[in-house]
Amino acid sequence: MDKKHMRVFGIVCLVICAVCVFVAVERYNTNAGNVRAMNSFQQSSPLGRMMGGGNMKPATPAATKYALLFAAISGIGGTVLLVKSGQEDSKNKPDAGDGL
Repeated sequence: MDKKHMRVFGIVCLVICAVCVFVAVERYNTNAGNVRAMNSFQQSSPLGRMMGGGNMKPATPAATKYALLFAAISGIGGTVLLVKSGQEDSKNKPDAGDGL
């Protein structure tokens, strides 16, 4: 693969990584907001004690876990591609010990 293409694919992978992290944070915050709303509804309702025990705590949704997994995979791939595209090609580089 050409170094130019590797650099472009590396940047695309890092952009995908950033989008996945944003989605993960947004999904977690939405879930936490929903749990907060349910807790406040439960406390304000006269039937709140009969609806359930104590306060609920937000958990990590599956969408957040998958988004973080894809962010890690694309981040590692993008980093590898950018590092590979920045390295010198040793095949075309003359060897210092050849001297002949």
